[in-house]
Amino acid sequence: MDNVDFVVDSKTTNDAFHSNLFDVSEFEHITTERKRLFNSKFTNSRVEFNKRQANEVSHALAGEAALSASHTLF
Repeated sequence: MDNVDFVVDSKTTNDAFHSNLFDVSEFEHITTERKRLFNSKFTNSRVEFNKRQANEVSHALAGEAALSASHTLF
């Protein structure tokens, strides 16, 4: 896919995604895999941070999705 912008509302997640530092935590393992998938599947795309308060609709949908026991398309 081309030209896809991903917006996260976690500064920690955003910083870890853009960092070149490595540690042995489970979070780092997940972040490394996420970067690998991102770089292999998306071209001319980016991941950026947006404060949660600035994107209340996305935050509300993410909260509902986390509570859903089955797959739901919003």
